Order: sequence, then C-alpha cells, then structure tokens
Amino acid sequence: MGLGHALLTVLLVLSILVVPWAVVSSYSMEPTLEVGDLVIMAPTIGTCQSLLGHVAIYYSPQFGDLIVHRAVAIENVQGCIYVFKGDANLGPDPYPVPRYNVVGVVQFVIPQLGFVSLSYRSYTALLYMLGLIILVVIPAYILDK
Repeated sequence: MGLGHALLTVLLVLSILVVPWAVVSSYSMEPTLEVGDLVIMAPTIGTCQSLLGHVAIYYSPQFGDLIVHRAVAIENVQGCIYVFKGDANLGPDPYPVPRYNVVGVVQFVIPQLGFVSLSYRSYTALLYMLGLIILVVIPAYILDK
C-alpha cells in the first residue's frame, strides 16, 4: 500500500470519528429519509423555537436508542421540551424529549451509504465485507505492486 493510500485511509477514519453522523434505520421518516441514509448532523443552537420543523436526532432513554424524527411542537417552552414525529407516522412520538437529549440537527443526507452500518452485526454484512475484499481490496493491492 502506497503512502497516498495510507494517508487517504487515515483521513477517512478520522472523518468518521470526528464528524457526527447517524444512519436511518426505520421507515418512519419516509419519503424525507429512507432506511440506510447516512445523516450528518450539527449541534442544536439557538432558541427552543429554532428546532421546530427541523429533522433532528435525539436519544430516547425509553428505547435506549437514537431516533431521527422531526420536531413538530414544543410541550414546555421554559424547559425546552419537544414533541417529535416521524414524517410517515400517523401520530407523534409517545414521549416528550428534553433539549438535553437532542443530539443534533440533520444538515446533510448521503442516500443509502449507511446500509453497511445497519448490517454490520449480521451474516449479510460478513458476506458484503468478504465480497468487498475480493472485488476491491485484493485487486487494488495486486495492482499497487
């Protein structure tokens, strides 16, 4: 592997570790976001009202997971407590979300790039990685020689 390849790999790993991102893992935000979309987020800044109408990522202690939904209302302005809803859902999320549980606001979407992340715990991911190694990494290594 040449110095250029090594530098590119290091930059890619650093960007993944530094840039806050998440992967959409359900159909609740369709058609705005689809399963497998990679979303890049920015921190929430401004007043409580500045988040309204925006797609944000929040931590749900009830589900123990990150949720990507739209802020549709403010339940308590003094405490900055939000009501979120998935665009495809009929009703709002069941639990109010305090501002300190909001991780960030979606700024940029890369369609379908997160599918690898969604499947990394499964047998399918193992096959995908093996295929990637066979089709890309090994030929690149041989051509680099």
